[in-house]
Amino acid sequence: MAAVSGTDVILKKIPYHVEYLFKDASLLDSRAYIGGKWTAAASGETFPVHDPEDDQVAFHVANLSRDEVRMAVDAALAAFEVYKKFTHRKRKELLRQWTDIVKAHRNDLAAICTLELGKPITESYVTVDYGISFLEWFQGEIERLYGETIPAARDNNRIFTTREPQGVVAAITPWNSPIAMVLRKVGAAIAAGCTVVLKPAPETPMCAIAIAKLFERVGYPAGTLNIVTGDAAASASFGEELCHNTIVRHLSFTGSTAVGKYLNAECGKTLKKTSMELGGNAPFIVFEDADLQNAVNGLISSKFRSSGQTCVCANRIFVHRAIIQEFARLLQATQEKLFIFGSVWDPKVNFGPLYSPKGVEKVKQHVYDAVSKGARLVSGGSIQKDLGPHFYPPTILLDSDPQAMRFGNEETFGPVAPLVPFDTEEEVIKLANSYQSGLASYFYTENISRLWRVAEALDTGMVGVRVGLISACEQPFGGIKESGIGREGSKFGVEDYTNVKSVTVGL
Repeated sequence: MAAVSGTDVILKKIPYHVEYLFKDASLLDSRAYIGGKWTAAASGETFPVHDPEDDQVAFHVANLSRDEVRMAVDAALAAFEVYKKFTHRKRKELLRQWTDIVKAHRNDLAAICTLELGKPITESYVTVDYGISFLEWFQGEIERLYGETIPAARDNNRIFTTREPQGVVAAITPWNSPIAMVLRKVGAAIAAGCTVVLKPAPETPMCAIAIAKLFERVGYPAGTLNIVTGDAAASASFGEELCHNTIVRHLSFTGSTAVGKYLNAECGKTLKKTSMELGGNAPFIVFEDADLQNAVNGLISSKFRSSGQTCVCANRIFVHRAIIQEFARLLQATQEKLFIFGSVWDPKVNFGPLYSPKGVEKVKQHVYDAVSKGARLVSGGSIQKDLGPHFYPPTILLDSDPQAMRFGNEETFGPVAPLVPFDTEEEVIKLANSYQSGLASYFYTENISRLWRVAEALDTGMVGVRVGLISACEQPFGGIKESGIGREGSKFGVEDYTNVKSVTVGL
């Protein structure tokens, strides 16, 4: 079956329950974008994209081959030879125009995100706005890519440095925040003067396609951004091509630690730069002196945003033994007041389904494992089929043990809050740092001395102190240990796509 145009999609694929009328149906294309041209797969093959709310097929998207990925890399190189000569001011102006176009299509982008990811529409607006914030931030960073002068040790020598774009960047984005993750990676690379071959997750390719549609309208050189789409079976061959192709100078990946390790090792064969934003198993610590309602609110922001499907969400929740019962009671009561279930197209709804049967099964296994080993179910714990096949409610577990239960060594990636009692600061720091991930951590205390001690002691790339939401465009986002390499967002996110060149001049 050949890929279809946006008009065909809007007429044939979205008649059933979508309470939204797309204002620009051309964004709903299902073709890849290579060298400035929209193209179906040469084989004519497509793969299905499902709507998580009812698990029905919403789109069929072009299923490319490895050869077509190679074509996209070649197109990106040709574009780079043109784009690298643009002044910083011109790059800034183009990025400003792209930002304005994305803003103008905010509603349609949010609707596409809801349709293929199952986010409630209110959450989809949040992820679109989050993505836009990166484009706005990167505009300013373009003209801050400064060089330096360095005092030379030798007589009659002068040394200066410049920052130059690396070249062709390969970006592999996840399904769980498709608008924001695409804009965070692509925006930074484009700001630095690089060109991009983007492989979106097979679960959410339509968001990337829509973003490329808007990018096309700005006037960048053809091939500056390329979108290569493929199903899960094609991911391995796509990854191999992007890792082994010597034209690609930088590979940026967000996803699981296992896949990130493989890609990083393969990139080592050509010694290309990598940036890896990998899995987390975030500890969330509530000390006995914490403001409990503030801590509950922070946990809900961290744990249950996107139905628990974020890499920085709290996964191991340590609560001081003296307050754990009261904390659980307050958490349950706050949830019951806060969360509204229903159609993801209803603006009042703020909690949606998981992305796939695979995701649901993992959550079920983690809850079953915990309960079978002594955890006590406080709330939730079973699928609510009346809200769809992928709807798993917010779930609270007491008497949890991260050393004996699966959630302690695996990301649940779902709306399960296992509460673990602890007695001392030293004990909980040791527990928090016991896992090989090091992406994010959180803690709540009113003691200023403890605030500094614990923030310094936690072995993660990001720490939230009395806040449950730490992601922002100006913040360096990334982890340590097995949670990744490099930083996204902030000034570091743009600098990561540049090379520092030193020039020595003899007088």
